[in-house]
Amino acid sequence: MLKALNKNKTIVFILFSSWLAILPPSHAGQLTILFENDGILANDGNYTNGFALAWESKPLISLKHYLPASIPLFFQLQHHIRLPIAQTHSAWGVKLSQRMWTPNTITLDVPQPYDRPYAGLLEIETHTADYSPNFAQKSWLTLGIIGPKSKAEQVQKKVHEFTDSTPPQGWQHQIEEQVTFQLAYELDALLFRTQKFRGNLFTDSQFELSSYSHIALGNLNSQASLGLLVKWGTQLNKTFGRLSSHFGHTGNTTDIIHTNNFSLYARVQLGYRFNDLTIEGNLPYDSAVNIQHEQAKAAIGINWTINNYAISWSLNRYTRTYSSDNNAWHSYGSLTLSCAI
Repeated sequence: MLKALNKNKTIVFILFSSWLAILPPSHAGQLTILFENDGILANDGNYTNGFALAWESKPLISLKHYLPASIPLFFQLQHHIRLPIAQTHSAWGVKLSQRMWTPNTITLDVPQPYDRPYAGLLEIETHTADYSPNFAQKSWLTLGIIGPKSKAEQVQKKVHEFTDSTPPQGWQHQIEEQVTFQLAYELDALLFRTQKFRGNLFTDSQFELSSYSHIALGNLNSQASLGLLVKWGTQLNKTFGRLSSHFGHTGNTTDIIHTNNFSLYARVQLGYRFNDLTIEGNLPYDSAVNIQHEQAKAAIGINWTINNYAISWSLNRYTRTYSSDNNAWHSYGSLTLSCAI
């Protein structure tokens, strides 16, 4: 037992050390902490919690075919996963995250073959990004581990104990251990942006409508999605593409906006999921759950940048992820806190 515990600690230490090693020696860029949870709706089940600690570099002026020499070699290689479109800024970053999924009923200590299984995921991720006022593109490479070594069981039990919530009883039946690898890419394109409003209220505010496409390939999940994003706020040309449907991605706004900035947004997305390890992974019991391939998501949110700090909040809705789910929709809240470093 002690040997297994030491192995778990070693996995977490290696992931965290790798994350720290990738960071540049100079203090620059934006540090972000993300919290996602379905508890704000007095609910547990399906996607129940997510946490991420992320960093993105300062926006670096770049040309169509050339990157600034200050970008590390690994990220320059990753940057080739892109389309040759013009951009004004390039950036790169890293993220350490944990996510967890549970059945709709967490009070049972027996397997639930017709409900989503317990699953925990720990990941380290690198990304590159190109931003311009009209186009943006991002790519991600992710290495993770699903199963007991993700430490999701311990985190949820501690949080529920601290908040006096219902203790989960079935983590002994979670998805078994497996290493995961993911490659993802997203492209944003502006459809139109209005002129700045002039008046006593909401001066310099604008509306914009953009489309985006997101594709992910890997043994965790493979999926393709298309979406529309409408935003209202100020300095939209400077923040275009910083929002993303990719988990935990928050583009650097504190280094490009030096005055107060806000925006409200709404997003709708349709997609198709080919596989999902959090549902279809190996289990210590026979599961009768089948993945729901067709997916839909919707979100409303607000972003506010104040000098060297930024805060974002959103309410997210998504359709059932497995066909036997009695609930057509699920929801969770998302809070992001960022600061320039």
